[in-house]
Amino acid sequence: MRYANRGLPERLHEQGNRVEVLVRGGFREPPEGDGHVVQPADLALWDTVELDQHIEGLAFHPVLPLLGVTTEEGDEVRREGTLLLYEPAARRHTAHRFDGVGADALRWLDEQRLEVTFAVPDVRYERDGCDAYERCVARLEDGALTFGPRTPVDDGAVFLGDPVAPGVWPGRERLAALAGSAGRSWSPRDAVTAVEPLRDGRLLCVRDHSVLLECWTPGGELLWSVPVPDDTFHRAGGELYVAPDERTAWVTVLIGTSDDKKTLLQRVDLADGSVVAERRLGFPVVLSARTDGVWAARDSRDLWPPARWAPSDAVVFTPTGRELAAVALGEYDRRTDEFRVPNSPHLLFVQEREPGEKWVVRVGPDGIEPLFLFGWESGGHGVMAGDGLVHTGGTRLVRRTFPEGEVVWTYEAGSTVLGVDARGGYVYVVTAARELVTLRAEDGEEAGRVPTAAGSHVFTPLSLRIAPGDGELLIGTAEGRVLAMRAP
Repeated sequence: MRYANRGLPERLHEQGNRVEVLVRGGFREPPEGDGHVVQPADLALWDTVELDQHIEGLAFHPVLPLLGVTTEEGDEVRREGTLLLYEPAARRHTAHRFDGVGADALRWLDEQRLEVTFAVPDVRYERDGCDAYERCVARLEDGALTFGPRTPVDDGAVFLGDPVAPGVWPGRERLAALAGSAGRSWSPRDAVTAVEPLRDGRLLCVRDHSVLLECWTPGGELLWSVPVPDDTFHRAGGELYVAPDERTAWVTVLIGTSDDKKTLLQRVDLADGSVVAERRLGFPVVLSARTDGVWAARDSRDLWPPARWAPSDAVVFTPTGRELAAVALGEYDRRTDEFRVPNSPHLLFVQEREPGEKWVVRVGPDGIEPLFLFGWESGGHGVMAGDGLVHTGGTRLVRRTFPEGEVVWTYEAGSTVLGVDARGGYVYVVTAARELVTLRAEDGEEAGRVPTAAGSHVFTPLSLRIAPGDGELLIGTAEGRVLAMRAP
């Protein structure tokens, strides 16, 4: 498999006949970043190092075929870091982990000394939430590192890598140049966060950054794409609703700042990708829909710092965007309250009815109807399967009677479930372990488990839908590809 279209590179380092490419990976699940090693002569993929933390820095040894990689994971008060030494020729790496700090940057001072910079979170909020920095020098002897003491560093003396102008991605530009010199073409492709197959065989794709919406032929040719407006926030929005007649779709655009995001809704003509209408909402949204075409935009509360004001009412629309009603659903937390059931004849949500008590509710002409106590630690995706409802919660799936909510069976997937769909008496799920799992809808028994792979390469799934007609399983991936798989 060639490297072309393999993720979204942001940084690139070269040494001899190897090129190390940093790919900012899955933003929802590990791996947070992948290091890919390719050969400049033909862009053949030499190796992939998958990590469960966000990659911060790369630095080749000045003489040896040895690469240092710093990573970190956590939030404002909790941090973990890792320094890896990677040997490309042997496809081998050694990890050094650090609790309480992130490993932010590194540089070789000479052939034996490696300088590492650590980010120390403001646990007691003594610096207005800003990180402090510490530095140590590790000595390389006989292939092993010995770390010296960590000492504080003034912010102005912190080296976090060479500055890069906004919108400039040297790694991508260099990789495109390498491809050109090898007689190939290359362009970056970012994650496919949602897929929606149409009845005529076309496929709609939502991407994380580069475009709002793409339309592909059954043969894999790009028909059109909708560009991201200039005033977009750091992500395009990632929400998609397709009208039942499949003539138009609504996509979301996040605008504003991190503490004051708003939503631009654009209605797209699916014949040619033209934008035919717009609506604006004063809050970031998550979309839900029912099979007759009624859809709703709920306040996602996706703000930082968190909002100190009450959530906005969810707005219910017709397929053309005419407002039908406003519904007070209360607070929303994507980690616990996400509940998407795309093939449902009902508008279903998770709502906190009492403190600490969350219910699945149905929104209809008569208002909000509580159906059953949710009782799960995390929300997720759902699908109507026969006369029942199958939904996810973290690493588990549950089938319930509907609308009573009685549990019929539960299944432990062993890894976070990222997508679910059902057809013909089977339930299909994709997981963060990069697997496609098939369950019998009747009793939840596992009927098959295969990697989400094309050839010898295994991809990271982010979304799953079953195509009308032939029933292909269409899987959007963090690497920018859509896999078309047959049920195992």
